[in-house]
Amino acid sequence: MTTERPRTGIFATVDGLEYPVNSYPEGGMVQLVVRAAENPDPNLFGWDAGSGVWTATVPTDRCERIVEVTSLANYQGHPCQVIAIDPDGSVGLYYVGAEQAALVRDGFVQIDQGTWARTAAIHEISGYRERHTDLTFDQWKAAAQ
Repeated sequence: MTTERPRTGIFATVDGLEYPVNSYPEGGMVQLVVRAAENPDPNLFGWDAGSGVWTATVPTDRCERIVEVTSLANYQGHPCQVIAIDPDGSVGLYYVGAEQAALVRDGFVQIDQGTWARTAAIHEISGYRERHTDLTFDQWKAAAQ
């Protein structure tokens, strides 16, 4: 189970355990990637010396779940994606809403075209949550018809 916060990326559940995935499922397969000193499951993972990680390529139908996780929170009423939570309690935020009128007033800075960011203290955010997007829904839906 991943306990890193904020969680972001793609995760697959295989045999009841959740593992990070390095890319979207393709061709009915998904590659699990674990950065750990010891092999998490010798029957599943092999060492990739070039990348320095444990990897396993498994069929998507072996996965109980494949999701893309995005961490979200509110800052002064603004919906935001949580990019980082530092040990000192500062939180990196990207604004994800549609209304931009109050962003400058509330301390957001435009870092790219359409991307507004700011850092806030962890006690200044509310409604921290994870959005899970099921990446196998279309596959499940096609099989159910």
